[in-house]
Amino acid sequence: MSQQHPVTVCAIATRQETIGGISITPGQDVHRLTAELGYWLAEPYWGRGWMTETVIAFTDDAFARLGLVRISAEPYAWNAPSCRVLEKAGFFLEGRLRASAVKDGQITDQLLYAKVRI
Repeated sequence: MSQQHPVTVCAIATRQETIGGISITPGQDVHRLTAELGYWLAEPYWGRGWMTETVIAFTDDAFARLGLVRISAEPYAWNAPSCRVLEKAGFFLEGRLRASAVKDGQITDQLLYAKVRI
């Protein structure tokens, strides 16, 4: 992790409680102009458009503040709502990462999404 561009983690909250989180992890060396996005939202808040709005604002800020060219995300292949969030936020599907993660004891594929600003 670069001291110049550290990991940024933010809570997503109502006035009463934390309901999610979002983070950006900048790359290093030859990947210094790229970063990986991660996020989660508590199930009672799904389907309200909040995560799409959050991803748009957060990635716009990250591009501007960190001087990034590319931000990627790797949702589980079976998580269609997360894929829709990314697509609505301007990310494009670039490929499938076969057997790339273990979730709940099961080996699963992930999809590679990216948003590029040149």
